[in-house]
Amino acid sequence: MSLTSGPPAPPSPASPPPLAEHRGLTDGVQEALLALLMDREVAPGAPLRTEALAARLGVSATPVREALARLESTGLVQRTVRRGYRAAPLLGAEELAQLLDVRLVVEPGIAERACRRAGPVQLAALRGTVAAQRRAPTGPGYRRFREYLAADWSFHQVLAEATGNPFLVRTLDSFRGFVHRLHQDEEQVEDSVESVAEHEAIIGAIVARDPAAAGRAMRAHLEGVRERAT
Repeated sequence: MSLTSGPPAPPSPASPPPLAEHRGLTDGVQEALLALLMDREVAPGAPLRTEALAARLGVSATPVREALARLESTGLVQRTVRRGYRAAPLLGAEELAQLLDVRLVVEPGIAERACRRAGPVQLAALRGTVAAQRRAPTGPGYRRFREYLAADWSFHQVLAEATGNPFLVRTLDSFRGFVHRLHQDEEQVEDSVESVAEHEAIIGAIVARDPAAAGRAMRAHLEGVRERAT
């Protein structure tokens, strides 16, 4: 009798997808949900049913749950006990003022510190984000201005990273979801020309190695955002 004879071995269970692949799927689901929220295909305040969203996006419920949890941390999604997830309401005037006020407290200081430390690599990155802003479409709808928003935010992110302070980077990153909410009721980005010019003024101050001017230029930029938003 052969030592290899006998009943066939049961099939091994299917291996889970690689971690990177799983993360990539969740990233894609998060971006798809973000587009639904930003373009108000899910109305502000409406419930977000995991199974319905999974069917709509053609995925399982797991990446949808993970993406909703991520979006909760941005403020775009809210969760309540026994009621699940809901799309956040649009920012009110008071919340908008508070968001811009905290950015005015933090970001001029970031610009000053970045000015002291930024080298050729950081300056090239800043110029690259401004060039991307100029190229990016500005609407209509989030799907046609999301590249512009990404370039706009990258400018501020590069400045924070140039400070060399990871706590400032994390502080700035906590604002990102609320910046999306700032644009949630827009069909078009109307202030791209002004924003690009203000970013260029900040770069000019950094090139001149003038931290005080960099802080003033950032303050002027954020005050301009506040005026245009209201």
